[in-house]
Amino acid sequence: MKLILENIGMLQHVEITLHPLCVIAGENDNGKSTVGKIVFCIIKAINRYKEDLHESKDFWISEKVQEIYFSLRRAIRKPEPQEEELLRMLRSISLRSLGLSDQLAIIDQTLKKLELLSGIEEGDKSKIIGLCEEINQIAAQPEDTNQSIENAFNKVFASEFDASLLLQGATEGRIELLDNEIQLISLKVNQNNEVTLLSEVEPIVIKDATFIDSPLILNYHDVLIRSQTLLEMDKKRVDRVGLPYTPLHTKDLFNKLREPVLPDSLFEPEKSGLLNQIRSMVKGEISYEKSERDFVFRREKKTISIKNTASGIKVFGLLQILLANDFISKNTMLIFDEPENHLHPKWQLQLAQILVKLAQNNVFILVSSHSPYLIEALKRYADRDGLNNESCFFLAENCNIEDRDRLSDIFQVLAEPFEVFRRMDAEALKDE
Repeated sequence: MKLILENIGMLQHVEITLHPLCVIAGENDNGKSTVGKIVFCIIKAINRYKEDLHESKDFWISEKVQEIYFSLRRAIRKPEPQEEELLRMLRSISLRSLGLSDQLAIIDQTLKKLELLSGIEEGDKSKIIGLCEEINQIAAQPEDTNQSIENAFNKVFASEFDASLLLQGATEGRIELLDNEIQLISLKVNQNNEVTLLSEVEPIVIKDATFIDSPLILNYHDVLIRSQTLLEMDKKRVDRVGLPYTPLHTKDLFNKLREPVLPDSLFEPEKSGLLNQIRSMVKGEISYEKSERDFVFRREKKTISIKNTASGIKVFGLLQILLANDFISKNTMLIFDEPENHLHPKWQLQLAQILVKLAQNNVFILVSSHSPYLIEALKRYADRDGLNNESCFFLAENCNIEDRDRLSDIFQVLAEPFEVFRRMDAEALKDE
């Protein structure tokens, strides 16, 4: 698949082919992370639009149910037990997050019980019956798939980029995903950061994405457990009012890390081997402890607070948990943003080896990095393990990325500090 971006985030123009192993290198402030976030958002939006279809119907049905509730409450002069029961049923839809089928069942019961009530005037009855019929019409309406997909893109991009999706100063942006010249997704972004779908959306092979930008997420359980994304804020639930806001990729990762892990016996030998490799490296394992409502590191039957655990161990702990609860699996994507920030060079090589193994097992890997150790390790392991034709090393430069392998240019850029040291040494020798 090929990704094309125009005037998105910090990036002016991007064309990259999404190989099983993609590495985007370059200096800071050139938009390396933006590519990963865009890919993450695309995958999330495509895989959540069906939820939006249901949410849209749920919203309008809930609005009609509230109208029925207040109309009925005004129409009842002296509530009898049957009438009170009917009001309680309708009120339950507003107070609880009921599914569409449960809501329709309550509406059906409302119609049946309404016919038996004698203390309500016919005009009020007719109005309530009319509202019930409107609800059934909403439920029966054909799904507008394109509109739901467009809504999903707008919600996901807003949850990740807030109001900064379009490049500052640009009037229009473009996001496209192609597969052998077949257009899978085509989006336009306007000056209000609103996304418009320009064509039918085709299915994509990647079913989920996970974005990791810091292992320190494990330290902030108490904050993140009470946080919400704009997707959740959009639902206007009373129990979410006043909760802190967090980007979508952070909450998505946090929720995945809290899922129960599966026993090793359920995994293929390759995945069990990777889990054992990680445990052996860090001499223990990280897990979510429900009883303590926090993450812990276990080593030699000792439980260590996650806040007292080295950041490098946390990097591998994230991978270990995601592997163990099956969020890293075939046809998913793992996006790693500058993982070297928390790793000794020796462990950068270990991480590269694991990422290449995942790519061999049909997990899409996208890494942004400015570490020559990590980048060279990824290249060497990819070549050794037969991924030389299924990997590519891109360079983010002047807020542009070209669709070609630029490994030699990458090392030239990353070697510039060593050139400064060489000149300093030359000057020191000259002064002697």
